Amino acid sequence: MSDCIHCDIHDLLDEHLDKEGADLSAITAKVTEVLADLVLMANPAERMPLLAEVVANLGGFVLEKAANDGEDPDTRRSRH
Repeated sequence: MSDCIHCDIHDLLDEHLDKEGADLSAITAKVTEVLADLVLMANPAERMPLLAEVVANLGGFVLEKAANDGEDPDTRRSRH
């Protein structure tokens, strides 16, 4: 494990993503389940704002990385 949780998560996912016929839908569902677990770790009063932040961050990252598509050969690791 490194000092970068972003990179550590990618390292863990690479094993699954690099398999022939990787099921992105199933992998995404598992990652989403982890996010749900993290949200539920927050105090009940903080959960909805945290969930809104997760959704906003997801949308922002998708837009940003799509706009930069082709600039970085490995866009999955382009941001920390």
